[in-house]
Amino acid sequence: MTTSSVRPAWGELGADEQTPVVESGPYSIWSPSDTPAVPSAADNAPLELGVKFRADVTGSITGVRFYKGAGNGGTHTGSLWSADGTRLASAIFDNETATGWQTATFDTPVPIAANTTYVASYFAPQSHYSVTYNYFTVTRDNAPLHAPASIVGDPNGVFRYDALSGFPTSTHLSSNYWVDVVFVPGPGPQPPTPLDQGFGGPVLVLKSDSRPFSRYYSEILRAEGFNSFATADLSTVDAAGLSQYDVAVLGEIPLTTAQVTMLTDWVNAGGNLIAMRPDKKLAALLGLSDQGTILTNGYLQIATGAAPGAGLPSQTMQYHGTADRYTALSGTTTVAKLYSNATTTTNSPAVTLRGVGANGGNAVAFTYDLARSIVLTHQGNPAWIGDERDGQTPLRPADLFYGAKVGDVQPDWVDLTRVAIPQADEQQRLLSNIINFVNQDRKPIPKTWYLPKGHKAAVVMAVDDHGTETGTADYFDRLLANSPPGGAVETWDAARGTSWLWLDGPSLTDAQAAAYVAQGFDLGIHVNTGCANWTPVSLEATFHAELKAFADRYPSVPPQTGSRTHCIVWSDWASTPKVELSKGIRMDLNYYYAPSWWVQNRPGMFTGSGLPMRFADLDGTMIDVYQVASHLVNENGQTYPAGINTLLDRALGQEGYYGVFGAHFDLSDEFDSQVIASAKARGVPMISAKQILDWTDGRNNSYFSQIAWNGNNLTFTAQVDARTNGMLRGMLPMQSVKGALTGITRDLANVAFTQQTIKGVTYALFPVDNGSYSVAYTPHTYPASLWTPAAVPATITASDAASVELGVKFTPGVSGKITAVKFYKGPQNTGTHTVSVWSTGGTRLATATATNETASGWQTVPLAAPLNVTAGTTYVASYFAPVGRYSVNYDHFTNAYTSGPLTAPSSIGSGGNGVYLYGAGNAMPNLTYRSTNYWVDVVFTL
Repeated sequence: MTTSSVRPAWGELGADEQTPVVESGPYSIWSPSDTPAVPSAADNAPLELGVKFRADVTGSITGVRFYKGAGNGGTHTGSLWSADGTRLASAIFDNETATGWQTATFDTPVPIAANTTYVASYFAPQSHYSVTYNYFTVTRDNAPLHAPASIVGDPNGVFRYDALSGFPTSTHLSSNYWVDVVFVPGPGPQPPTPLDQGFGGPVLVLKSDSRPFSRYYSEILRAEGFNSFATADLSTVDAAGLSQYDVAVLGEIPLTTAQVTMLTDWVNAGGNLIAMRPDKKLAALLGLSDQGTILTNGYLQIATGAAPGAGLPSQTMQYHGTADRYTALSGTTTVAKLYSNATTTTNSPAVTLRGVGANGGNAVAFTYDLARSIVLTHQGNPAWIGDERDGQTPLRPADLFYGAKVGDVQPDWVDLTRVAIPQADEQQRLLSNIINFVNQDRKPIPKTWYLPKGHKAAVVMAVDDHGTETGTADYFDRLLANSPPGGAVETWDAARGTSWLWLDGPSLTDAQAAAYVAQGFDLGIHVNTGCANWTPVSLEATFHAELKAFADRYPSVPPQTGSRTHCIVWSDWASTPKVELSKGIRMDLNYYYAPSWWVQNRPGMFTGSGLPMRFADLDGTMIDVYQVASHLVNENGQTYPAGINTLLDRALGQEGYYGVFGAHFDLSDEFDSQVIASAKARGVPMISAKQILDWTDGRNNSYFSQIAWNGNNLTFTAQVDARTNGMLRGMLPMQSVKGALTGITRDLANVAFTQQTIKGVTYALFPVDNGSYSVAYTPHTYPASLWTPAAVPATITASDAASVELGVKFTPGVSGKITAVKFYKGPQNTGTHTVSVWSTGGTRLATATATNETASGWQTVPLAAPLNVTAGTTYVASYFAPVGRYSVNYDHFTNAYTSGPLTAPSSIGSGGNGVYLYGAGNAMPNLTYRSTNYWVDVVFTL
């Protein structure tokens, strides 16, 4: 910086010169000739000293200055802060002179906004700072920079005593501690893309910026794979704009009468409204009658017998927050019912659905705010912030969930009898099913699967290395030894992991660390507050100091992007993710399933989720840091490896409790080897915290656009983020208003797909890459059956001679009638055969006895009267074989099978398909073996 580039103090300007300056600069508040009244204070305690300032114009701060007197020794660090205490940049002062003005330059200039307050500071480890008392009794101006005067509640001249650099907030006598900035005017900072912004599409999130929970629905949609959405503040939406969308998700927002009219008209014209804890002025549209009472922190039970609840858990699940109690009127379907506790039902719905008008419109109500419930389920009870509840200091995330505090016994925030169920995730999946269901008469909305290549689980292999001699290297080497030959890191085939290290004690060299990073491993500091509770300022100071120390030790290691702090200290609601975000850390594993006396050997998801999703502040404002809970913990008293196996098997099995499971190792036992063995045996990827961050960001930044019908083809364009590494999988319902999905092309080339039944809906799963897609939906023809007359079983006659009922689960894509049941018969399958159609709840809906059978081949048994069946509802068709000898194909329903309007769901997605029951044939078959097809079919018509 040259003397000529610095403006003189405001008092030295003539009156006609006192206007904002927009020359190129650089500028500072004080000139090199300005000096303090006290060059070296007698104080010798380490502290941070700072000044508040603002600029008239946009520009960048390139560095920080301070005046140095005798005795102000040691290494000085300069920092720039936002007014709320976020450190925006820091730099070390090099090549200092003995006294006078010193300047540190940031590696990257920091853009600042005009007329916005910031804080510049420096850390003086040996104190003896410079000071002029009673300086900021007036504003100090040197346009375009201004240091405002101290006022009550907003002082200037700030400091903070501590051994670590941190945000200064204390003040004394409006003192100037002679801290300054180097400012260059220029273009203003590009505003960041709002976290609630989607990429556009058929779904609209109606939010209110004054109610941030209403903005969190964008995060829920992203987690469920729906990136084809737009967001709009409801106050800006008019009827013409609303008419451009198929589905609107309305947050908990008060409505004007005009807005109620607009939404009602839109639904009557065919729109699909999903309203969250709706304004009661919407009750008529929703088909509800207000009971005038509420139910807080209760339970709900989904009606799983039919779409859109089919395939979801039938057990009661918790919600958090307040639900309004209504009565569902005639014509309104109760999709889920409120329970006052886990076992006591009410007469009030939790979720309802009502068809409206003649144009296919639907009005859906969640009587509680799903977004608020999701956040509170993930993060805990706000009323318990700062409350040491589990009796084990320091404060940890578990204290936000633990009910049985001595002297204040309350129910646990998460009901551990339900911890096996990812309660938040399953309620999100209900929303996903509802979006599919209400839009089925318009068009399918493509979305993406949770994990790469269709995986249903992944383990984040994260170790906290407390200064072991070779622990990190040994752990990484074990992962290398358990990777398949040639397995690629970028496609999650190679086993990889993260180590968060202490710098005390033996550790890796920089060269060793760099070699492991080059092989795809992830390293960072294991931030340590001394197992002590922190304040937001002290936490930031600890992160700042330890991240810098790690960078100094390991200059070849890239900045870390994930973290879990030592002792899992969590002293408030959201300071940790806020501080992490300010340091470039965006994957947090601090939510940790412990202690043992609370867990009591119950594997599960205590945050109600296995999905990486962003934290939210108390008011619902999203924080751009993802939470992945550490569900697999070596010190929580579970029986291992059984606890590991249970969590993974529930993700991979019929429960479908998919998830990304954080693991906690501390190298004190063989727990990591147990996790490796369990994951490897099941083909579950083992990944680092950085890998799941890259995947989540990549998936969230991939989307489908221009979704439209072209005749019977659904067309759209895919834009895929490179961080998904060719592993992204798209999902489309197999059934649509146009017919059944029969083919997919991208840029005119055929795309292979598989059929899987996910939470009651059968989808085509297909690889997604950049390009233009066309998906053929072939119109249905009637009568329809699952199998053609030419289909022949692999085994025509099984050796089993026991009497048995054999069946198939099937789901019609449109409502219609079953007129007959068919089965394939071998020559030894003799005796009197009866056929039946059942609800999945076990009620026999129709039956008939076969007559005029042929010796072998397909037999068709007409029902006495056609049986009405409902689109999206699963049924069982069966026949009784009194002497066994049935026909069979093993492993047939590992994938779903669709033929025209009929789908046989995949076994793993439907609680097992290909069903049987030994005995006299008086009950619905409900047992399964190897996803076997017993060759039972129906005749379906409109």
